Amino acid sequence: MVINMFENNTIIITNDKKHILKNNNSLLNIKIYSIEEFKRLFYFDYNKETIYYITEKYSVIPEIAQIYISNMYNIEEKSYINKKLDFLSNLKKELLNNNLIKINKLFKSNLKHKKIVIYNINKTKELDNLMNELSKITEIEYINEASNNYIHTIYELDIIEDEIIYVANEICRLVNEGKDITKIYLANLDNEYRKIIKRIFPMFNIPVTLEENNSLYGTFICTKFIEFYESDLNNTISKLKEISFTPESDELINSIISIINQYSFVEDKLLVKELIINDLKNTKVSQKNNTQSIHETSIHKKIINDDEIVFLMSFNQGIIPSIYKDEDYLTDNDKKELNISLTIDKNNNNKELIINNIRNIKNLIITSKKSANGTQYNISNINEILEYEVKHPVINYIYSNLYNKLKLTSLLDEYYKYNTTSSLLYLLNNTYQDIPYNTYDNTYKQISPVLIKDYLKNSLNISYSSLNTYFKCPFSFYLNNVLNINLYEDTFQTILGKIFHTILEKRNTNDIEQLWDEELKKANYEFKPQDLFMLSKLKEELKIIIQEIDKQENFTNLHEELHEQRISTKIDLNSEYNITFSGIVDKIKYHDYSDKTIVSIIDYKTGDPEISLSTLPYGIDIQLPIYLYLINNYKRFNNPQIAGFYLQKILTKEVTSDDKHSYDELKSKSLMLQGYSNYDTSILGEFDTTFINSQYIKSMKMTKEHNFYNYSKVLTTKQMNMISKMVEDKIYEGAQKIIDSDFSISPKYIPKKINACEYCKFSDICYHTNKDTIELKKISEEDFLGGEENGIH
Repeated sequence: MVINMFENNTIIITNDKKHILKNNNSLLNIKIYSIEEFKRLFYFDYNKETIYYITEKYSVIPEIAQIYISNMYNIEEKSYINKKLDFLSNLKKELLNNNLIKINKLFKSNLKHKKIVIYNINKTKELDNLMNELSKITEIEYINEASNNYIHTIYELDIIEDEIIYVANEICRLVNEGKDITKIYLANLDNEYRKIIKRIFPMFNIPVTLEENNSLYGTFICTKFIEFYESDLNNTISKLKEISFTPESDELINSIISIINQYSFVEDKLLVKELIINDLKNTKVSQKNNTQSIHETSIHKKIINDDEIVFLMSFNQGIIPSIYKDEDYLTDNDKKELNISLTIDKNNNNKELIINNIRNIKNLIITSKKSANGTQYNISNINEILEYEVKHPVINYIYSNLYNKLKLTSLLDEYYKYNTTSSLLYLLNNTYQDIPYNTYDNTYKQISPVLIKDYLKNSLNISYSSLNTYFKCPFSFYLNNVLNINLYEDTFQTILGKIFHTILEKRNTNDIEQLWDEELKKANYEFKPQDLFMLSKLKEELKIIIQEIDKQENFTNLHEELHEQRISTKIDLNSEYNITFSGIVDKIKYHDYSDKTIVSIIDYKTGDPEISLSTLPYGIDIQLPIYLYLINNYKRFNNPQIAGFYLQKILTKEVTSDDKHSYDELKSKSLMLQGYSNYDTSILGEFDTTFINSQYIKSMKMTKEHNFYNYSKVLTTKQMNMISKMVEDKIYEGAQKIIDSDFSISPKYIPKKINACEYCKFSDICYHTNKDTIELKKISEEDFLGGEENGIH
């Protein structure tokens, strides 16, 4: 291996950069570059402005712009007969003339005084071209360390799980023999292998750090970043920081800022939105690295130390070596004119590299499987050259009692269903006679709060919907919000709701027709013919709704508005958790006065939901009270005074005219606000100037004696504060139970009001019975708020 073989004043080009740095402590005045880094210094470099220029001028996506640039390294400054090559040549000249790609003349000049070593990089036509050019400038040396020819064995297992179990057993054996676990590696894994390894290795107490492909784009913070995205991203970042209460979220925000900073050359960041999103997709989230664990490595690496052990898994045809196809932007016919690697060259080089590396690793265990997920596999055709012996090992079941018991239950299933027996069945059945096979208890077995805390990474974000789910049934919350096994799929109804909400938010600043068309395009949803028919009708319905909302502006003094406003607050339970509670309010109308801010809360709702506070003590269906609580804790408002909290029902059932009212009158009435208003008319009157006989709020009317009619839903400020405090108590109660891992199967039921199981998607998991259901007592608002005169009607 590499032991101080390099002279000072040397440039090393290698794909094993980390290994050289790790194994050499006395390198002085030496520069080490990867082949890609060196190419950008030697040929030309570019930046985000280059990508932006290409995407704008040639109307291509960022990925295509990147492909153009990567292919320019092989293009000379001349005319080509081939149209693609000529396009790239002209584009290269154009970028050079506009100073959008930069040639580092100083770097080339300094090479004359350096020795260049090409170290452990497989020979390709591209590398030969580079070496020829470098040889004209300075002394170069190509070092490809003498390959060993270690002989290995291939261990073939029947199925993928057996292959992973075999590897787990071998790792346990090696560790028991005193091998350092940090010098054991896994290679050639795909996501299917990683998924099974994550499930099985913990049963053997094997710590493992696997490569994660989670991008920044898939995080909650990034989702909100795209939602908040606007021309001035300073405002967007400020909004993100309002909902960030954890170090992990702060780290993600800093990563987003780093990407944004690369686009400082554009003031209006809407122009580079697609480029930034592309960068977010291609930026991995940094993962926690357990140094005292097994890690992944690549079989394409040249250097593996003799004291390191590699398990090369999935040694199957079609998987290793990977096969390149003639699918590049420049096809093989295009490449012939450039003297660069064709598809067959790439495949041959890749195959040769893998064979040499396999032979060069001293401690290598090769495994394969015969089948996985119904597909049959053969051993890789590389073995036609290697000619390694293939063995079919017998798995030892001595390192994990937990796995053995699970395996026994599987074998018992096969025995009772198909009368299949095996020696392993008899062995395990005699060893584990006390397993609770063929018994079932659907009750939730409490998981350690420590495990939950570790799984959630000390961070818990709660919203109205998740809290509502918890109080309806804690087990449903566990499956949906902790394990995240409920896959969300857009439906016509959800898409329609998003479109309506967005247009209602932007109605004051944009043309409705234009907004409608833009939102339909953004929906990325395949509408059926019947959907398109409905959309044409619903667009007209939306225009009527907007006209009515605009008319309602004549009845209020609160004209400032916030739309889709996220409000977050920190929940302090004196625990090690970072807990936040947040909600998004559809519309907040307000006005700042010298000593207070009068606020009205409006939530858009489709259908005909019930307006009631009777389930507040149970924490169920309390969206409006939660918004009341959030407004009271919103630092943006000074001394908030709540005029009311309401639903504005949209897309209700079609109204039918009667003898007393016209269609327009009935339609207008159906779009009046429904909810609870402040009994204090000095506050309510600022929001609804017509409150005596309201044109704004449904069922809001006063008698000649200036008392509210009994059917008017009014609350005193004291009662609103009581509601806010009850909400706070339920939030804290729910948060505490969640971190205590209280996820019992206990669906709530109130006749004709609440049935938690009715639309639950997890009934095939929980197998709830009647004894699990908790029937709640019906209560009225007066039971917990009191019945002051003219209040809670």
